[in-house]
Amino acid sequence: MSTASDPFRHLAVFFHDVDGLVATLTPMLTVALARGDLVWAAVDDPARGALERRLGSAADDVVFGEPAQPYTYSGQTTASRRADRLRELTADGRAALVLSDSSTVGGPGPRSSAPDFWSVVDASCNLALSGLPVTLVCLCDAAGASEDTERYLYWNHPELFDGSHASPNPRYRTPDQVLASVPAPPAPPLGPPNHLATFEGVTALRGVRTATRRHGEEAGLSDEQVDGLVLAIGELVSNSIEHGPGRGTLSWWTRPGRVVAQVHDAGHMTTTTPGLRRPDVRSVRGRGVWLARQLSDVLHFWTGVDGTHVRLEISAA
Repeated sequence: MSTASDPFRHLAVFFHDVDGLVATLTPMLTVALARGDLVWAAVDDPARGALERRLGSAADDVVFGEPAQPYTYSGQTTASRRADRLRELTADGRAALVLSDSSTVGGPGPRSSAPDFWSVVDASCNLALSGLPVTLVCLCDAAGASEDTERYLYWNHPELFDGSHASPNPRYRTPDQVLASVPAPPAPPLGPPNHLATFEGVTALRGVRTATRRHGEEAGLSDEQVDGLVLAIGELVSNSIEHGPGRGTLSWWTRPGRVVAQVHDAGHMTTTTPGLRRPDVRSVRGRGVWLARQLSDVLHFWTGVDGTHVRLEISAA
């Protein structure tokens, strides 16, 4: 629930039919629309039809679709994109109300509607959207719910609808707790890289930055994107050197207009949510990974038995 220091709210509602769902949501939607809030509904076609019938002409002020394009395999990136877009949309002082269901949150990937993927998105949103004047309401169709769906829904939402009223959820867990139990999945395999280099110690950073610039330029990225790529990779490798074992590998998959880079070291992350929470403006540390997220199209962390991996993707504008 929102507090005096954090206006972000994250709620969930189970529903058995769309008309009942819309009846539950109508009071909140009506207030938001009357107040002039931004209202987004990332819902499937049956829910959209029911909303339009119930709201009538007021539905003209509802934007149907996801505020930010979701990503197929990275719930972290989906949450980060959503936060960036909603930060833009609320910069004029307006609040936002967002309805979301699993059919729209993860894009077309084969597991994008799976309960564990949705749980990673939800837990990541609890960090990425913190501090924003946003109310995020997640919709769960009881007919399609599994035991995992129900567990993750309770874990990730500080408030639950009971009838037409929202109540505190005593089963809520922190994002760190959730993501420790439901770790981010590995990125899809890409086959052998086009280039593979090792790095060790801070003296390697100069060579890493030089090679990164070359890969970006050869792929045809813009000057601004190349500069961002160099900065992002430099931050990720520095983070690996400082907080990991001090050495690792940097792999590259490049083709015209697209660069994919992957940093790997044998260490294990002590945080499950790197770079999702926007750093405090007064903080002098903790900005590197968050900055790398802003400079890339996709940034995805995962940990396996062989250590920590981070994949970064940038496509030409």
